[in-house]
Amino acid sequence: MKWLFFSLVLVNASLYLWATGHPDSSVDSSHMAQRAINARSMILLAERKSGNTASSVCMRIGPFLSQSTFADASRMLDEMGLKFNKTAVSARKLKTWRVFIESPKTEESLKKITETLASLEIDHYPYEQNGMTYLSLGLFSQSGDARNFTRKLKDSGIEATYEPKLSTLGPLRWIEVDKVPDRYAREQLDAAEWGDTTAHVTRFPCQT
Repeated sequence: MKWLFFSLVLVNASLYLWATGHPDSSVDSSHMAQRAINARSMILLAERKSGNTASSVCMRIGPFLSQSTFADASRMLDEMGLKFNKTAVSARKLKTWRVFIESPKTEESLKKITETLASLEIDHYPYEQNGMTYLSLGLFSQSGDARNFTRKLKDSGIEATYEPKLSTLGPLRWIEVDKVPDRYAREQLDAAEWGDTTAHVTRFPCQT
């Protein structure tokens, strides 16, 4: 049933984009993965069914965005004498809708629009496309949400538009420890610097 875990990863990413309206993963994919993936909440559904009461705890480390940090973490566990498995989910294309405006060409106009966006508590960032500079105001998983957001901006005096775009999520990698180590080893793993901002240790009930 591990495919359920990886399905939840992709679902969480979509929900994140819907909730926050950011970011552009083609510009900063690690930032998206960092905030999109809440591995602590993604317990496998099979492990949560009633009647499968767990009497032990399993451990998962990740997700790792780069192959190098994944390899470094694997070597660390090897040196600690821990047995583990490595799993990964391939890169996926995620269709979203971006709300944006053309960036003002003068400093005065740019300052005015950024002050307006700040007063509305709307996050934004500049990006370039086809030689033009734009301000991205939000990224949504549903076209209807992007359309509604555009209407709200218009009510506030901001003429924005939206368009579909494809973003790449992943590949993402995990390490699953076969047997939870002793207390000293657990403390080492909890305190470890994995070199990847998204990677952390997750414990979850497992079947025996």
